[in-house]
Amino acid sequence: MKGSYLKIAEGYELIATGFRELAEVKEAHEKKAAPETIQEITETPAKAEPLKEEATKVTLEDVRAVLAVKTREGKTQKVKALLNEFGADKLSSVPEDKLADLIAKAEVL
Repeated sequence: MKGSYLKIAEGYELIATGFRELAEVKEAHEKKAAPETIQEITETPAKAEPLKEEATKVTLEDVRAVLAVKTREGKTQKVKALLNEFGADKLSSVPEDKLADLIAKAEVL
């Protein structure tokens, strides 16, 4: 749960950064700044890239949510078979590096 809140906070930080950049661009435009100044302002900060990578990382909670939906749809046996396919009898036994593959297969059940 703590990780989810951190991801949300990081998302808000990205949004705030975007609004700051937008305000700077608008201010520069209003002052009729030189084109190279506007280009410098609108460049994406380098620190935003690692956050995007983390956002695409599949977590145990993400997989658990998808599997819960499939179970509620009456696909409990298929969910169990899918876990067995990954060599696990329960979700927490699935290695982290295989969670992305698991969620991809679970979504098409």
